[in-house]
Amino acid sequence: MLRNSVTLAVSIACLVAWIVFGFVVPVGVGLVHALLGVSAILFVRWWGLTR
Repeated sequence: MLRNSVTLAVSIACLVAWIVFGFVVPVGVGLVHALLGVSAILFVRWWGLTR
């Protein structure tokens, strides 16, 4: 159960970091979108483990 919570927390943190670096403080680096990918992968992992 704790592992699922950590996965969800890291997923949300990556999503927030992507929003900040992508829109609030645009850095112009394509690697910022890797945060979105990591966030999506971790969210799907969390969703799959809770079912």
